[in-house]
Amino acid sequence: MNDATSGLAPETNPFASPLAEDAPVEVAPSDVENERRRLLNHEASVKSIGSLYLLGSILYGLGVSSAMFGLMAIGAGPAEIAVYVGMLGLAVLLFFVGRGLRSLSKWARVPAIVLSVIGLIGFPIGTLINLYFLYVLGSKKGADVFSPAYAEVIAATPHIRYRTSIVVKVLLAILVIVLVLGFASLFFAL
Repeated sequence: MNDATSGLAPETNPFASPLAEDAPVEVAPSDVENERRRLLNHEASVKSIGSLYLLGSILYGLGVSSAMFGLMAIGAGPAEIAVYVGMLGLAVLLFFVGRGLRSLSKWARVPAIVLSVIGLIGFPIGTLINLYFLYVLGSKKGADVFSPAYAEVIAATPHIRYRTSIVVKVLLAILVIVLVLGFASLFFAL
C-alpha cells in the first residue's frame, strides 16, 4: 500500500504516538539564561538582605519613636530628643538601603557594606550575620548582581524566577507567628 492510496501525507508516520507530534522541542538555554541561573541564588540572597534591612528599619523606627515620645511625655530636654531624632535618621537610612538592595540598585551596595561592617560589633550573632552579608555583597558574584549587564540579563529573562523552598516558607511563617505573639503579649500585658 503506498501513501497515495492510504490518504496519509508522505511525512506522516502512521505508527507514531499522536502526542509525539505535539511534544515541545527542547531548546538549549541561551547564554543569558545560563548567566541568570548562575547568579539567581546570589540575587535572592541580596534581596533577602534588603528585606531584613526593611524589617529592621520598621521595627527599629517603631522602637525609637515610642521611646522618643515617652521621653517627650516626661519632659526630656532637647538634647535627648535630638539623639532619638538621629536614631530615627538611621531607621530611614536602613529603609532606603533595604529598598535599594531589593531592587538591586548599584548605589545601595556601598552603604549596605558599611552598615554590615558596623554590624560586626554585635558579637556573636551580629558578627556572624554581618560576615555573611559582607560575603554576599562584597564577593565577585555580588558585584556581578549589581552590574548594569546583569540588569539587562534580568530584563531579558523575566520567566526565570527564584523558587523559595517549603522549609524556608515554614520557618518564615513560624518567625512571623512568634513576632505577632510577642507584640500581642506586650500590648495585652500593659
